[in-house]
Amino acid sequence: SFLLIKRNAGHSKWANIKHIKEAKDSQRSKLFMKLCQRIKIAIQEGGSSNPDHNLHLAQAVEVAKKQCMPIGSINNCIKSVQQDKSRAQSTWYEIRGPNGSLIIALAWTENPRKTKDTLATILRKNNAIFANNSAKHNFEQKGVISAKLPIHITNPAEVIVDHAIECGAEEVSPCDIEDGVYKFICELDQMHIVKGRLQSLKYNIQSAEFLFIPKLKVELTDEQ
Repeated sequence: SFLLIKRNAGHSKWANIKHIKEAKDSQRSKLFMKLCQRIKIAIQEGGSSNPDHNLHLAQAVEVAKKQCMPIGSINNCIKSVQQDKSRAQSTWYEIRGPNGSLIIALAWTENPRKTKDTLATILRKNNAIFANNSAKHNFEQKGVISAKLPIHITNPAEVIVDHAIECGAEEVSPCDIEDGVYKFICELDQMHIVKGRLQSLKYNIQSAEFLFIPKLKVELTDEQ
């Protein structure tokens, strides 16, 4: 009787561990799929499968590495694009949401029309519509670098702006004051230069990516 109870308990514990592991593996697989899609889009946008000649791809690869995507998986993703004979392409969709909010969505698809129809169904259920050619101009595409202060800097207010100017950033703002992480914004073609200069000042780069930054912001409720 004692052995039976012990065995059941052990089996239950293993089943729970297995269930948790499977869930984590599934999440990891979905994340890597998204990162691979991002790499494919970057190759098409930048016109090259060589990160040294394609800033979009270099940024996508860096994000993938930060998410612990294996180098082999990254290389296989790049190779799959080189060998892919399909007509898949990146397509932008401009959307108007609740309270005048604007959204830019990027999809990697072989059938933009079908993807748009699928997206239209989702939008109708969420009080949103397509805003053809009326959303994108409300955003600016910038390079955004999140970097942690060097250990020796104890009073960032005295140096952070000077460092931003010295490195070629347009502006800087705190991301996480407690952890000493700041966000530097710069022109797209200057991102890798700014990033390199920050590294030379001993900043720890957390992320570097291209983002669409809205020129104006609107407030949305939790329901919206």
